[in-house]
Amino acid sequence: MGKTRAKTQEKSDLDGQAAISYLADFKELLFAHPSYICRGGDVKAAPIMNIRFADDSDLAAVARLNRRLKAGGRDDEMPLDPALPGEAKYRPEGFPVYRRMIISEDGQEVRADMLLCHHNAYIHGVRRDFCWTKMPLSEGIIDSKYSLAIVQLIKRALDFQPFMMGVGAGTSESEGHRLFVDLRWRRQSMPFFFYPVNVSKVLRGLNYLKNNVKLRYGALLGAYSGVGVGVSGLLALRRKLSTILSVYEASVVERFGEWTDRIFAHSLSDYRVAIRSDALSLNIVYPPDDHRYIRLKVMRNGAKVEVGWIVVASKQMSGNHYFGDLKVGTLVDGFGRLEDASALVASGINHLVRVGADIIVANFSHAVWVEACRRSGMFSGPSNFQLFV
Repeated sequence: MGKTRAKTQEKSDLDGQAAISYLADFKELLFAHPSYICRGGDVKAAPIMNIRFADDSDLAAVARLNRRLKAGGRDDEMPLDPALPGEAKYRPEGFPVYRRMIISEDGQEVRADMLLCHHNAYIHGVRRDFCWTKMPLSEGIIDSKYSLAIVQLIKRALDFQPFMMGVGAGTSESEGHRLFVDLRWRRQSMPFFFYPVNVSKVLRGLNYLKNNVKLRYGALLGAYSGVGVGVSGLLALRRKLSTILSVYEASVVERFGEWTDRIFAHSLSDYRVAIRSDALSLNIVYPPDDHRYIRLKVMRNGAKVEVGWIVVASKQMSGNHYFGDLKVGTLVDGFGRLEDASALVASGINHLVRVGADIIVANFSHAVWVEACRRSGMFSGPSNFQLFV
């Protein structure tokens, strides 16, 4: 399954749960974490920090850390409600899918914090607990006196849950990327795909193309020469023919139900590694009352048998540093038998086209889902989305 829970949301503010992905070979990626080091110091020499899970009484201190980071020129900030979107309403007591904030504090202020999303992974069909990391933030970014606070925090978190993975966007120069590299976590780039629905508009509006003179003039040439219109027409014709020949149909559903459990049970054996994707887990991550997400149930025509599902989202950007003012659609998440992956991707694309997306993006890591993107007409591009283990 190619998952992107935790993903860009702008691609990144949908995020959150963005980018849950299946590993092509778990044994190749999972390893025993070595000693923890970072630029400029030794963990043993660092001041003693109290590492613990945050409660409501800590939120004021977390907010103060956010303000100090912002004053220091950092844009990221820790959300003051760490729970997953559907936890309060849909998570039964004791269910293993939830999110908590862990903090590093010195008795006066919170100096580092991070979100831990507790979940289940199935490895060759055997369930294991694990955690996704999200938003490791440290005051050490702006004050070297606290540079090891986040290292101590992550080391303690690994004592609590040794099976941990991190996923997120960022260049090799971003703080999160450098942190996990310094901690010697292994990493794998998650392939990035895009589908330009309105090619001319994308060529004119994509800010990424405006940062390079050659790309900018090439894009303008393509937009105004008729090439963009031609490519859009070919993609539209391809979608129409594929729909006519398809033996699948997709429908929007308000929530994940028992049919989701059947899909998970029926498809699990196709994946060496899979993230728990039953109805209860998915309604916690993508709750029915969260209208950012559109859930599509995909069925085979005639037999009316559910073969899989895909979650999509769309957002009208405004002055985005990458997408400008384009309406961006995202293939957020999906699951089903590998033989049906192309139909799931195509269903997501078709829905996002109907709701007016100018460009559609996705990150998938499983080889079959990667190939499904290509077969659906998506183009591959440079990826800044990394999976750390």
